[in-house]
Amino acid sequence: MNSSSTSQTHSPTHPPDGPVHPLAAALLVFVDNLWMLADWNAVSWILTIPLSFLTVGVITAGIQRFLHRDSWGKSLGKGLLLGLLAGIPTSITGTPVGFGLLTWAGIMRAKGASAPQPRVQEVRASAHAPGSPIPIEAHVISSSPPGHPPPPRAPPTPPPPAAPVPPRRLEPWWVKLAIVLLLCATILLATKMVIERASGLAEKFRQQHITETFTSALPTFARTPGGNLELATSTSTETLTRTDERTIAWDMVYLGRTVSEISVPVTYRYHLVLRDPWKLDVVGNTCVVRAPAIRPSLPPAIHTDRMQKRSDAGWARFDAKEQMAELERSLTPRLARHAGDPRRLALVREECRKTVAEFVRDWLLREDHWRSDRFASIKVIFADEPDAKPELAPVVIHLR
Repeated sequence: MNSSSTSQTHSPTHPPDGPVHPLAAALLVFVDNLWMLADWNAVSWILTIPLSFLTVGVITAGIQRFLHRDSWGKSLGKGLLLGLLAGIPTSITGTPVGFGLLTWAGIMRAKGASAPQPRVQEVRASAHAPGSPIPIEAHVISSSPPGHPPPPRAPPTPPPPAAPVPPRRLEPWWVKLAIVLLLCATILLATKMVIERASGLAEKFRQQHITETFTSALPTFARTPGGNLELATSTSTETLTRTDERTIAWDMVYLGRTVSEISVPVTYRYHLVLRDPWKLDVVGNTCVVRAPAIRPSLPPAIHTDRMQKRSDAGWARFDAKEQMAELERSLTPRLARHAGDPRRLALVREECRKTVAEFVRDWLLREDHWRSDRFASIKVIFADEPDAKPELAPVVIHLR
Protein backbone atom coordinates (compact mmCIF):
# COMPACT_ATOMS: atom_id res chain seq x y z
CA MET A 1 0.00 0.00 0.00
CA ASN A 2 1.49 3.26 -1.09
CA SER A 3 1.58 6.20 1.26
CA SER A 4 2.80 9.74 0.83
CA SER A 5 3.35 12.72 3.04
CA THR A 6 3.32 16.18 1.52
CA SER A 7 5.67 19.01 2.36
CA GLN A 8 5.81 22.18 0.19
CA THR A 9 8.58 24.78 0.12
CA HIS A 10 7.22 28.36 0.10
CA SER A 11 9.37 31.37 -0.65
CA PRO A 12 9.28 34.18 1.86
CA THR A 13 6.77 36.93 1.42
CA HIS A 14 7.85 39.86 -0.69
CA PRO A 15 9.48 42.38 1.66
CA PRO A 16 7.48 45.58 2.08
CA ASP A 17 8.54 48.50 -0.08
CA GLY A 18 7.56 51.23 2.29
CA PRO A 19 4.67 53.57 1.54
CA VAL A 20 5.52 54.00 -2.17
CA HIS A 21 6.56 51.55 -4.87
CA PRO A 22 10.20 52.06 -6.06
CA LEU A 23 9.02 52.67 -9.63
CA ALA A 24 6.86 55.59 -8.50
CA ALA A 25 9.74 57.03 -6.46
CA ALA A 26 12.12 56.73 -9.42
CA LEU A 27 9.56 58.45 -11.68
CA LEU A 28 9.29 61.34 -9.19
CA VAL A 29 13.08 61.80 -9.14
CA PHE A 30 13.31 61.75 -12.94
CA VAL A 31 10.47 64.22 -13.64
CA ASP A 32 11.62 66.52 -10.82
CA ASN A 33 15.11 66.71 -12.37
CA LEU A 34 13.64 67.86 -15.67
CA TRP A 35 13.44 71.35 -14.13
CA MET A 36 17.23 71.55 -14.55
CA LEU A 37 16.89 71.46 -18.35
CA ALA A 38 16.90 74.75 -20.20
CA ASP A 39 14.55 73.28 -22.84
CA TRP A 40 12.04 72.32 -20.13
CA ASN A 41 12.22 75.69 -18.39
CA ALA A 42 11.92 77.54 -21.70
CA VAL A 43 8.37 76.23 -22.09
CA SER A 44 5.71 78.27 -20.33
CA TRP A 45 5.01 77.20 -16.74
CA ILE A 46 1.34 77.06 -17.66
CA LEU A 47 2.21 73.87 -19.56
CA THR A 48 5.16 72.39 -17.66
CA ILE A 49 3.64 72.52 -14.15
CA PRO A 50 0.37 70.71 -15.06
CA LEU A 51 2.28 68.28 -17.28
CA SER A 52 4.68 67.35 -14.46
CA PHE A 53 1.81 67.02 -11.98
CA LEU A 54 -0.34 64.83 -14.24
CA THR A 55 2.55 62.63 -15.37
CA VAL A 56 3.68 61.74 -11.86
CA GLY A 57 0.24 61.80 -10.22
CA VAL A 58 -1.65 59.58 -12.67
CA ILE A 59 1.16 57.05 -13.19
CA THR A 60 1.86 56.85 -9.44
CA ALA A 61 -1.81 56.14 -8.70
CA GLY A 62 -1.78 53.29 -11.22
CA ILE A 63 1.49 51.86 -9.88
CA GLN A 64 0.27 51.96 -6.28
CA ARG A 65 -3.03 50.30 -7.18
CA PHE A 66 -1.90 47.55 -9.54
CA LEU A 67 1.71 46.88 -8.46
CA HIS A 68 1.74 47.86 -4.79
CA ARG A 69 -1.82 46.57 -4.17
CA ASP A 70 -2.99 49.66 -2.32
CA SER A 71 -6.63 50.62 -2.14
CA TRP A 72 -7.94 53.20 -4.58
CA GLY A 73 -8.11 55.82 -1.84
CA LYS A 74 -4.48 55.37 -0.80
CA SER A 75 -3.33 55.16 -4.42
CA LEU A 76 -5.01 58.42 -5.37
CA GLY A 77 -3.74 60.15 -2.24
CA LYS A 78 -0.13 59.11 -2.86
CA GLY A 79 -0.42 60.05 -6.52
CA LEU A 80 -1.72 63.50 -5.55
CA LEU A 81 1.12 64.05 -3.07
CA LEU A 82 3.91 62.98 -5.44
CA GLY A 83 2.32 64.94 -8.28
CA LEU A 84 2.37 68.12 -6.20
CA LEU A 85 6.06 67.58 -5.40
CA ALA A 86 6.89 67.08 -9.07
CA GLY A 87 4.90 70.14 -10.13
CA ILE A 88 6.91 72.55 -7.98
CA PRO A 89 9.17 74.38 -10.51
CA THR A 90 12.48 73.47 -8.86
CA SER A 91 14.58 70.33 -8.59
CA ILE A 92 15.19 70.53 -4.83
CA THR A 93 11.77 69.35 -3.59
CA GLY A 94 10.83 66.06 -5.21
CA THR A 95 14.37 64.75 -5.65
CA PRO A 96 15.23 64.38 -1.92
CA VAL A 97 11.81 62.84 -1.24
CA GLY A 98 12.20 60.42 -4.15
CA PHE A 99 15.67 59.30 -3.11
CA GLY A 100 14.45 58.92 0.47
CA LEU A 101 11.61 56.66 -0.67
CA LEU A 102 13.99 54.61 -2.79
CA THR A 103 16.35 54.20 0.17
CA TRP A 104 13.44 53.20 2.39
CA ALA A 105 12.31 50.56 -0.12
CA GLY A 106 15.87 49.20 -0.42
CA ILE A 107 16.24 48.87 3.36
CA MET A 108 12.87 47.16 3.72
CA ARG A 109 13.67 44.72 0.93
CA ALA A 110 17.09 43.97 2.44
CA LYS A 111 15.47 43.17 5.80
CA GLY A 112 12.87 40.96 4.14
CA ALA A 113 15.49 39.09 2.14
CA SER A 114 17.57 38.30 5.27
CA ALA A 115 14.58 36.83 7.19
CA PRO A 116 14.61 33.03 7.78
CA GLN A 117 12.65 31.02 5.27
CA PRO A 118 10.22 28.44 6.69
CA ARG A 119 10.33 25.18 4.84
CA VAL A 120 7.93 22.28 4.78
CA GLN A 121 9.30 19.29 2.95
CA GLU A 122 7.30 16.90 0.90
CA VAL A 123 8.19 13.24 1.21
CA ARG A 124 6.67 10.63 -1.03
CA ALA A 125 6.97 6.95 -0.16
CA SER A 126 8.04 4.54 -2.85
CA ALA A 127 5.96 1.64 -4.02
CA HIS A 128 8.18 -0.84 -2.16
CA ALA A 129 8.22 0.99 1.10
CA PRO A 130 6.65 -0.83 3.98
CA GLY A 131 3.02 -0.06 4.48
CA SER A 132 1.66 1.80 7.41
CA PRO A 133 1.14 -0.25 10.51
CA ILE A 134 -2.28 -1.75 11.03
CA PRO A 135 -3.87 -0.43 14.18
CA ILE A 136 -4.76 -3.15 16.66
CA GLU A 137 -7.04 -2.55 19.55
CA ALA A 138 -5.72 -3.98 22.76
CA HIS A 139 -6.96 -3.92 26.29
CA VAL A 140 -4.51 -4.03 29.12
CA ILE A 141 -5.88 -5.45 32.31
CA SER A 142 -4.04 -4.34 35.31
CA SER A 143 -4.85 -4.32 38.90
CA SER A 144 -4.39 -1.41 41.09
CA PRO A 145 -4.19 -1.31 44.79
CA PRO A 146 -7.57 -1.21 46.35
CA GLY A 147 -8.78 2.06 47.43
CA HIS A 148 -6.52 4.02 45.02
CA PRO A 149 -8.14 4.58 41.62
CA PRO A 150 -5.72 5.48 38.79
CA PRO A 151 -5.40 9.18 38.02
CA PRO A 152 -7.15 10.32 34.86
CA ARG A 153 -4.83 10.77 31.88
CA ALA A 154 -5.12 14.12 30.06
CA PRO A 155 -5.47 13.98 26.28
CA PRO A 156 -2.38 15.18 24.34
CA THR A 157 -2.37 18.81 23.27
CA PRO A 158 -2.51 19.16 19.46
CA PRO A 159 0.28 21.26 17.88
CA PRO A 160 -0.71 24.80 16.87
CA PRO A 161 -1.58 25.15 13.21
CA ALA A 162 1.12 26.65 11.03
CA ALA A 163 0.53 30.22 9.94
CA PRO A 164 -0.42 30.46 6.28
CA VAL A 165 2.41 31.76 4.15
CA PRO A 166 1.17 34.30 1.59
CA PRO A 167 2.45 33.81 -1.94
CA ARG A 168 5.42 35.86 -3.07
CA ARG A 169 4.62 38.91 -5.19
CA LEU A 170 6.90 38.80 -8.21
CA GLU A 171 7.48 42.01 -10.18
CA PRO A 172 7.66 41.79 -13.97
CA TRP A 173 10.98 42.41 -15.67
CA TRP A 174 9.85 45.68 -17.25
CA VAL A 175 9.28 47.22 -13.82
CA LYS A 176 12.89 46.59 -12.82
CA LEU A 177 14.14 47.82 -16.20
CA ALA A 178 12.09 51.01 -15.92
CA ILE A 179 13.50 51.71 -12.45
CA VAL A 180 17.08 51.25 -13.70
CA LEU A 181 16.55 53.48 -16.75
CA LEU A 182 14.91 56.24 -14.72
CA LEU A 183 17.71 56.19 -12.15
CA CYS A 184 20.41 56.26 -14.87
CA ALA A 185 18.73 59.23 -16.56
CA THR A 186 18.43 61.00 -13.21
CA ILE A 187 22.13 60.46 -12.47
CA LEU A 188 23.02 62.04 -15.82
CA LEU A 189 20.81 65.05 -15.10
CA ALA A 190 22.24 65.45 -11.61
CA THR A 191 25.81 65.17 -12.95
CA LYS A 192 25.10 67.90 -15.49
CA MET A 193 23.64 70.16 -12.80
CA VAL A 194 26.63 69.62 -10.50
CA ILE A 195 29.09 70.42 -13.30
CA GLU A 196 27.24 73.62 -14.23
CA ARG A 197 26.92 74.76 -10.62
CA ALA A 198 30.57 73.94 -9.89
CA SER A 199 31.75 75.93 -12.93
CA GLY A 200 29.63 78.91 -11.87
CA LEU A 201 30.96 78.73 -8.31
CA ALA A 202 34.52 78.50 -9.55
CA GLU A 203 34.00 81.66 -11.59
CA LYS A 204 33.14 83.61 -8.41
CA PHE A 205 36.32 82.62 -6.59
CA ARG A 206 38.66 82.78 -9.53
CA GLN A 207 41.16 85.61 -9.71
CA GLN A 208 41.63 86.84 -13.23
CA HIS A 209 44.78 88.38 -14.67
CA ILE A 210 44.35 89.61 -18.23
CA THR A 211 47.32 89.96 -20.51
CA GLU A 212 46.79 91.15 -24.04
CA THR A 213 49.34 90.50 -26.75
CA PHE A 214 49.14 91.74 -30.30
CA THR A 215 51.35 90.06 -32.85
CA SER A 216 51.34 91.19 -36.44
CA ALA A 217 52.86 88.97 -39.08
CA LEU A 218 54.27 90.26 -42.32
CA PRO A 219 51.31 91.26 -44.48
CA THR A 220 50.69 89.96 -47.96
CA PHE A 221 50.01 92.71 -50.49
CA ALA A 222 47.81 92.45 -53.54
CA ARG A 223 47.19 95.27 -55.97
CA THR A 224 43.75 96.02 -57.42
CA PRO A 225 44.33 96.97 -61.04
CA GLY A 226 42.46 100.16 -61.84
CA GLY A 227 41.08 100.46 -58.32
CA ASN A 228 37.60 99.94 -56.94
CA LEU A 229 34.70 102.32 -56.60
CA GLU A 230 32.84 101.70 -53.35
CA LEU A 231 29.15 102.08 -54.00
CA ALA A 232 27.14 101.36 -50.84
CA THR A 233 27.23 99.76 -47.39
CA SER A 234 24.57 97.80 -45.54
CA THR A 235 24.57 97.00 -41.81
CA SER A 236 22.28 94.39 -40.28
CA THR A 237 22.23 92.04 -37.30
CA GLU A 238 22.68 88.47 -38.44
CA THR A 239 21.67 85.45 -36.36
CA LEU A 240 23.27 82.08 -37.11
CA THR A 241 21.85 78.95 -35.46
CA ARG A 242 23.20 75.42 -35.42
CA THR A 243 20.96 72.56 -34.17
CA ASP A 244 22.21 69.03 -33.58
CA GLU A 245 19.86 66.22 -32.51
CA ARG A 246 21.18 62.81 -31.54
CA THR A 247 19.60 59.40 -30.89
CA ILE A 248 20.87 55.89 -30.22
CA ALA A 249 19.49 52.35 -30.43
CA TRP A 250 17.97 52.85 -33.88
CA ASP A 251 16.31 56.14 -32.93
CA MET A 252 14.59 54.55 -29.93
CA VAL A 253 16.46 56.55 -27.25
CA TYR A 254 16.49 60.33 -27.70
CA LEU A 255 19.64 61.91 -26.25
CA GLY A 256 18.54 65.50 -26.68
CA ARG A 257 19.25 68.47 -28.89
CA THR A 258 22.11 70.96 -28.77
CA VAL A 259 21.31 74.45 -30.05
CA SER A 260 24.06 77.03 -30.58
CA GLU A 261 23.26 80.57 -31.68
CA ILE A 262 25.35 83.63 -32.54
CA SER A 263 23.87 87.08 -33.08
CA VAL A 264 26.27 89.75 -34.41
CA PRO A 265 26.01 93.03 -36.37
CA VAL A 266 27.62 92.81 -39.82
CA THR A 267 28.49 95.57 -42.28
CA TYR A 268 28.41 94.61 -45.96
CA ARG A 269 30.21 96.76 -48.55
CA TYR A 270 29.68 96.74 -52.30
CA HIS A 271 31.88 98.05 -55.08
CA LEU A 272 32.63 97.86 -58.77
CA VAL A 273 35.99 97.52 -60.48
CA LEU A 274 36.90 100.66 -62.43
CA ARG A 275 39.00 98.68 -64.87
CA ASP A 276 36.03 96.59 -66.00
CA PRO A 277 34.33 97.68 -69.23
CA TRP A 278 32.20 100.82 -69.17
CA LYS A 279 29.92 102.09 -71.91
CA LEU A 280 28.22 105.48 -72.26
CA ASP A 281 25.37 105.93 -74.73
CA VAL A 282 23.58 109.15 -75.65
CA VAL A 283 19.84 109.04 -76.12
CA GLY A 284 18.68 112.60 -76.77
CA ASN A 285 19.83 114.65 -73.78
CA THR A 286 20.16 111.58 -71.59
CA CYS A 287 23.45 109.88 -70.85
CA VAL A 288 22.89 106.11 -70.45
CA VAL A 289 25.72 104.58 -68.42
CA ARG A 290 26.34 100.83 -68.64
CA ALA A 291 28.47 100.23 -65.56
CA PRO A 292 30.29 97.05 -64.41
CA ALA A 293 28.51 94.56 -62.18
CA ILE A 294 28.12 95.13 -58.45
CA ARG A 295 30.43 93.03 -56.31
CA PRO A 296 30.50 92.44 -52.53
CA SER A 297 33.67 93.45 -50.70
CA LEU A 298 34.85 90.34 -48.86
CA PRO A 299 35.08 89.45 -46.08
CA PRO A 300 32.23 91.37 -44.45
CA ALA A 301 33.03 93.50 -41.39
CA ILE A 302 31.92 91.62 -38.24
CA HIS A 303 31.38 93.73 -35.11
CA THR A 304 32.66 91.31 -32.49
CA ASP A 305 32.24 93.85 -29.68
CA ARG A 306 28.47 93.43 -29.96
CA MET A 307 28.42 89.68 -30.56
CA GLN A 308 26.01 87.59 -28.46
CA LYS A 309 26.20 83.82 -28.00
CA ARG A 310 23.73 81.28 -26.64
CA SER A 311 23.99 77.51 -26.18
CA ASP A 312 21.43 74.98 -24.97
CA ALA A 313 22.39 71.32 -24.53
CA GLY A 314 20.02 68.37 -24.28
CA TRP A 315 19.68 66.18 -21.19
CA ALA A 316 22.36 63.71 -22.32
CA ARG A 317 24.47 66.09 -24.41
CA PHE A 318 27.65 67.70 -23.13
CA ASP A 319 29.05 69.11 -26.40
CA ALA A 320 27.69 72.66 -26.30
CA LYS A 321 31.19 74.21 -26.35
CA GLU A 322 32.27 72.12 -29.35
CA GLN A 323 29.11 73.05 -31.24
CA MET A 324 29.66 76.75 -30.51
CA ALA A 325 33.28 76.56 -31.67
CA GLU A 326 32.18 74.91 -34.92
CA LEU A 327 29.57 77.62 -35.47
CA GLU A 328 32.18 80.37 -34.91
CA ARG A 329 34.51 78.79 -37.48
CA SER A 330 31.74 78.81 -40.07
CA LEU A 331 30.73 82.41 -39.34
CA THR A 332 32.88 84.21 -41.93
CA PRO A 333 32.27 81.78 -44.86
CA ARG A 334 28.52 81.84 -44.30
CA LEU A 335 28.37 85.65 -44.12
CA ALA A 336 30.51 85.90 -47.27
CA ARG A 337 28.03 83.72 -49.16
CA HIS A 338 25.18 85.77 -47.77
CA ALA A 339 26.79 89.01 -48.95
CA GLY A 340 26.62 87.87 -52.59
CA ASP A 341 23.04 86.67 -52.39
CA PRO A 342 20.95 88.20 -55.22
CA ARG A 343 18.26 89.25 -52.76
CA ARG A 344 20.74 91.29 -50.73
CA LEU A 345 22.19 92.80 -53.91
CA ALA A 346 18.67 93.88 -54.87
CA LEU A 347 18.39 95.77 -51.59
CA VAL A 348 21.44 97.95 -52.28
CA ARG A 349 21.15 98.22 -56.05
CA GLU A 350 19.37 101.59 -56.11
CA GLU A 351 21.87 103.12 -53.71
CA CYS A 352 24.70 101.84 -55.92
CA ARG A 353 22.96 103.31 -58.96
CA LYS A 354 22.94 106.75 -57.34
CA THR A 355 26.66 106.53 -56.53
CA VAL A 356 27.55 105.65 -60.14
CA ALA A 357 25.36 108.46 -61.46
CA GLU A 358 27.09 110.99 -59.19
CA PHE A 359 30.49 109.68 -60.25
CA VAL A 360 29.61 110.10 -63.96
CA ARG A 361 28.11 113.52 -63.34
CA ASP A 362 31.35 114.75 -61.74
CA TRP A 363 33.28 113.44 -64.71
CA LEU A 364 30.90 115.14 -67.14
CA LEU A 365 31.24 118.41 -65.25
CA ARG A 366 34.99 118.24 -65.53
CA GLU A 367 34.66 117.59 -69.25
CA ASP A 368 32.16 120.47 -69.65
CA HIS A 369 29.46 118.13 -70.96
CA TRP A 370 26.86 118.86 -68.30
CA ARG A 371 24.92 121.67 -69.94
CA SER A 372 21.39 122.23 -71.09
CA ASP A 373 22.37 121.79 -74.72
CA ARG A 374 24.21 118.53 -74.02
CA PHE A 375 23.15 116.21 -71.16
CA ALA A 376 20.15 116.85 -68.97
CA SER A 377 19.85 113.52 -67.15
CA ILE A 378 21.70 110.28 -66.40
CA LYS A 379 20.50 106.69 -66.38
CA VAL A 380 22.56 103.80 -64.97
CA ILE A 381 22.32 100.15 -66.01
CA PHE A 382 24.64 97.54 -64.45
CA ALA A 383 26.21 94.67 -66.32
CA ASP A 384 24.31 92.13 -64.19
CA GLU A 385 21.04 93.59 -65.53
CA PRO A 386 21.16 92.21 -69.07
CA ASP A 387 17.43 92.50 -69.64
CA ALA A 388 17.18 96.18 -68.69
CA LYS A 389 16.06 98.47 -71.53
CA PRO A 390 17.44 102.05 -71.64
CA GLU A 391 14.09 103.59 -72.48
CA LEU A 392 12.49 101.90 -69.47
CA ALA A 393 15.30 102.58 -67.01
CA PRO A 394 14.52 105.28 -64.44
CA VAL A 395 16.36 108.58 -64.52
CA VAL A 396 18.78 108.82 -61.59
CA ILE A 397 19.92 112.46 -61.84
CA HIS A 398 18.19 115.40 -63.55
CA LEU A 399 19.73 118.65 -64.64
CA ARG A 400 19.26 121.23 -61.94
